[in-house]
Amino acid sequence: MIQTDLFNYSTAPHNHTEPSIDAAESIVDQLNGMCRDVLHAVKSSPFGLTCDEVEKILDMKHQTASARLRDLITCQPPYVEFQNDPETEKPLRRTTRSGRTARVYFATQFGVE
Repeated sequence: MIQTDLFNYSTAPHNHTEPSIDAAESIVDQLNGMCRDVLHAVKSSPFGLTCDEVEKILDMKHQTASARLRDLITCQPPYVEFQNDPETEKPLRRTTRSGRTARVYFATQFGVE
């Protein structure tokens, strides 16, 4: 079972600048739910999701979606990961709404328990 309080930080992650600290403090009570929502979206897709797709599905700003994906990929154990393309041995990529390509996130075994 997924540990539901994994992301209940005393403050959200930030880069130690005043605007970043203010932003982190403003979402700390929503952080766990946002991580849960992002993880649920990723694990619900058998083909994984790009950050752009998470943004679209959850109606999230890019900064919020990418930060929550970073939380999920850097936590221990990680709940999301990249999977390599067997032909290139590089992370799988998919075209985004902007026409560029982005890495695809997949739920790990810890993210689907």
